[in-house]
Amino acid sequence: MGANQSSESITVLCFGPLAEILGRTSQISINSAITCKQIIADLGIEEWLSNGLKIAINGEMCDLDSLLSPGDELALLPPVSGG
Repeated sequence: MGANQSSESITVLCFGPLAEILGRTSQISINSAITCKQIIADLGIEEWLSNGLKIAINGEMCDLDSLLSPGDELALLPPVSGG
């Protein structure tokens, strides 16, 4: 019988209009390392990628192919507009 590993989670922080859509903070369970792009796809917000979405892991700006591990914090930073 194999060892049953319970899934761990990452914290997703959303800002601006994404906070209104997804909520300010959420926990997502993951079983292994996953890319930021995969999380964005799972959240159904891929359209934000072409609108200038920036991302950060644990406070450090990163790219879409960066890996997230259990316990990480992913910040989704949509572009700021104003006039």
